[in-house]
Amino acid sequence: MTLPIVTVPNRVLREKSTLVKTVDKKIVRLIVDMAETLMKKTDPAGVGLSAVQVGKLWRLFVTYLPDDDQLNRYPTDADRLVSKVFINPEIVESAGPKTLGPNPDKPWLEGCLSIPGIYGPVWRAESITLKYQSLDLNANKQRPIPYSLFPITSSFSHFPARVIQHEIDHLNGVLFTDHSVRDKLPIYEEKNGKLVEVAF
Repeated sequence: MTLPIVTVPNRVLREKSTLVKTVDKKIVRLIVDMAETLMKKTDPAGVGLSAVQVGKLWRLFVTYLPDDDQLNRYPTDADRLVSKVFINPEIVESAGPKTLGPNPDKPWLEGCLSIPGIYGPVWRAESITLKYQSLDLNANKQRPIPYSLFPITSSFSHFPARVIQHEIDHLNGVLFTDHSVRDKLPIYEEKNGKLVEVAF
C-alpha cells in the first residue's frame, strides 16, 4: 500500500524519532509500505524515505538505489534499483572532506519528497561508516513475530553516503534546507521546468 508523504510545514518533520526496539507486524507493514511508496513515487522520483516522512516517529528509513554503495553519480533509468532497510542507523565515522558532490563546478542539488519543488546544494561527508540494523523480510516470512534484527556495519561513499546522511537528518528533525540556509548556499525552486533561485 502506498502512503501519503508528509510535507512542510507539518511540525512532525521537526520531531526526533525514537529507537526501534522490537520489529512486530506493525513495523514490518510500515517498512513494506514505505518501500512500495518509494518505488512507485514519480514526478519527482525518490531515492530515500524516512518513517517520519509518512508520519511515524521511528528511527528507520528505506532507500531505493542501485546495489552499489560507492556509486559516484546520480542513478539513471538504466540502473537496476533495489530497496534497502536501515533501522536505528548511527554514523560511527566520517571520512574524506565534506563536499557538494564530485564536481566542484557543478554541485549535486538535493531535493526532498517532503519539500516538493525545492532543491539546493549541501555540504556532506564524502564517505561514512554506518552502524545499523536490518532484516530480510523474505527470510523471515515463516518465522514467529517479533522478527529478529541483525546488526550491520558498512561503509558508503559518494551518492549513497549523501542519501543516508539526508535520511538520518530527517530522523533528527533536520531538513536539507537548514544546511543550505546555515551555510549561505543557494536554494532553487522548480518553475516551468527551470530552477530559479529563491529566498528561503
